[in-house]
Amino acid sequence: MALLLNYDVISEQSKIFIVLVVSLNCFFTLLFLTPASSTSILSTPETNSSWTNASKMPTPRSESGVAMLGDKIYVVGGEAYKIKKTNITEVYDIRTDKWSTAAPLPISANHVGLSSFDGKLYAVGGTHTNGYSNKLFIYDPALNKWNEGKSMPAARTAMTVNFINGKLYAVGGVDDVHNVVDTNLVYDPKNNTWTEMAPMPTARHHPTSSVVDGKLYVIGGRLLGNGIPRPINEGLSNLNDNEMYDPANNTWTTLEQMPTKRSGLASASVGNHIYVFGGQKVNGTFSENENFDTINNTWTTEAPLPTARLGLEAIAIGNDIYVIGGKTWYSFGGQVEIFHVSK
Repeated sequence: MALLLNYDVISEQSKIFIVLVVSLNCFFTLLFLTPASSTSILSTPETNSSWTNASKMPTPRSESGVAMLGDKIYVVGGEAYKIKKTNITEVYDIRTDKWSTAAPLPISANHVGLSSFDGKLYAVGGTHTNGYSNKLFIYDPALNKWNEGKSMPAARTAMTVNFINGKLYAVGGVDDVHNVVDTNLVYDPKNNTWTEMAPMPTARHHPTSSVVDGKLYVIGGRLLGNGIPRPINEGLSNLNDNEMYDPANNTWTTLEQMPTKRSGLASASVGNHIYVFGGQKVNGTFSENENFDTINNTWTTEAPLPTARLGLEAIAIGNDIYVIGGKTWYSFGGQVEIFHVSK
């Protein structure tokens, strides 16, 4: 048992901390620590009220597809420890803070694009055992089953996907001959068709995207990596571009750039704000949390991500954003950290 007693016995500027340590044999040890003017071996870590933790993923992974159905968050595929590509589907229940498993993706793949619409999940593209995929798989939770849909016109990996007004937008990424692309491919579930729309102004892969007011905001990403010639030069590779696509008139608008150039990052929107988390840099990871105000076209800095990581995903539920998975530069931790947006 340890008791921490705080007495002002010298002056207002100088304090002595007495730690009374009681052992099982009833021996007592007094440790005297010097004032706050010097570094103390006994410190209280700062707490960040903006962040809390949820239960970790059973299978820690990065570069997974993540999407929401009802009160559950689905994490599909990805890269795990010593497993470059997996088909695992795990489900997090936000009500119980517990994980379960669901039917695996028909192929093992990482960098799968995942989004939800009308009670189903749509998983598209990614990197599988034999290269890059153009496959579309649709998951029905009522049947716990994946069915194959109409394939994309071309293979893609490391793109970003979102549904807007009942259509799936798959933007950017890398094609099967390692070209970084600016393509904007749109799937209509009603007609089971793919259409190519206006290309993104800046070709890139590993970006993030969020939807606000029916518009798609594509942020960050990079040019090199994924089989593209190295060495990676961070100044040339990571991007901070912020471009908005308006499906109503099939046009793109260039907006204020993100303060930090990064890729392999995650984002989620709350109201008119997009929060952008983490990411990859050369030989490291980011903990940045930057907030884009879509009304005023401005950026602000928020409380940083507690665990800096890359290849993560984010889901907003009300004013809470669940930042899921990813890896530090050296390890997979399976973190689920929740950012609580100030009301």
